[in-house]
Amino acid sequence: MKKLALISGLPRSGSTLLCNLINSNSEFHATPTSGIIDSVRNIRSTFSHNINYKTQDRLELMGNMQNALKGFIEGYFYDKNIVFDKCRGWSNHLQLIDAIFGHSDTKIIWTYRNPVEIVNSIERQYQKTILLENSDESADAGAFITLDRRIGTYMNDNGLISYPVEILRDAIEMGYGNRIHFVSYYDLCTHTQQVMDGIHDFIGEDRFVYDTDNVKQTSFEFDGFYNYKFRHNIKEGEIKYSQTEMVLPQKYIDIINQRYFALNKFILEGDIETFLNIILNKEEIDNSTSETPVENYSEEKKEDNNNPFLIK
Repeated sequence: MKKLALISGLPRSGSTLLCNLINSNSEFHATPTSGIIDSVRNIRSTFSHNINYKTQDRLELMGNMQNALKGFIEGYFYDKNIVFDKCRGWSNHLQLIDAIFGHSDTKIIWTYRNPVEIVNSIERQYQKTILLENSDESADAGAFITLDRRIGTYMNDNGLISYPVEILRDAIEMGYGNRIHFVSYYDLCTHTQQVMDGIHDFIGEDRFVYDTDNVKQTSFEFDGFYNYKFRHNIKEGEIKYSQTEMVLPQKYIDIINQRYFALNKFILEGDIETFLNIILNKEEIDNSTSETPVENYSEEKKEDNNNPFLIK
């Protein structure tokens, strides 16, 4: 393995599409949702709590464990060149990966999509597969019995959407912001080559011309594990952005936009102070017009009047 890059971000934000695009470059390998970080953490936990290790001087064994963890990751990807490992939990593990590899060169590609579109996507799929429960429903059926509760479940502090946001904020507060590159789903679908150029530049690799008219599925996950509530299949062929039918009532759209106001301000406008919990009053929030697409693919900002990213 020559280099490791990490893919993190929000759910339903285009990471599967991105991984399949990456895999069309023979020099790159992008994983499906990976268990590498879980494996590393399990080894770390054993080293921390196993009685046989605890009877030894583990400070003297630190170098051994560092080499063991590095060897595990490099050995796992022994036949790959440049690896993109996909896991939403990577954002708050840069310090650990730095300690393992002994450098601070590993970078994160963080995928973003308007949270309204994310919740809408999840809810539409929930309704399409209503004869199956959500994987978490058996443990807490009450969390899914109404639309209001389902949205609350997705948006709570440990939920599918809020947790990645929280650990992103932590990474930036810890000083890792310059090692995170943001990719919006809208941009990925509408300005694909420019987005991929930006990723190549960010990780320090030569640019590659991607066939955006003929993307193929090469990264697979068995959606039956999630009771088909979260699909990981892509539409092969030409990459296009299509806005799906909105099934959320307006009041929930407003709630979601307010809940993730600071995230949208940061990703779409570069407003890091708001994201790092600078308090704004309600009038400033209500008057915000931050729901516009990220345009980091060009130095020249141009308004896209056909942009469906703004959900009203």
